[in-house]
Amino acid sequence: MRYVVPVCLLALVVSGFSRTLAQSRSVWSGVYTTEQADVGEKIYYARCSMCHGDDLAGIERAPALAGPQFLDSWHGKDLRRLLDRIQTMPPGDKTATAAEATDLLAFLLRSSEMPSGPTPLPADRAQLVEITFERAKP
Repeated sequence: MRYVVPVCLLALVVSGFSRTLAQSRSVWSGVYTTEQADVGEKIYYARCSMCHGDDLAGIERAPALAGPQFLDSWHGKDLRRLLDRIQTMPPGDKTATAAEATDLLAFLLRSSEMPSGPTPLPADRAQLVEITFERAKP
């Protein structure tokens, strides 16, 4: 009878951990649509490429938005954090709306050769917390 509480507690912890793993997804699981990325690409070249470059490699103080440095910078972080960063750009100017930022994020994922899928990136920031940016396919 002494072991009932610890065993029950262990079962709850394992159950919660399993639920967390099931809820989180990787960017490699097709979290955006091709259509979203296409819209994001148009926004990028209209509003972002002058600072980040046509090749997304960055210019002067503007960081790269593709390639090894970009992948390393965002590895292990959730997509909400990246979306929040996109929405602060450009500094001191008209920033992207939530919908534009989501489309831009889809374009950045495609530019990093992460696969598209059948479901668009959610506009709900809380859902983006459940999607992890990973530099390489797990």
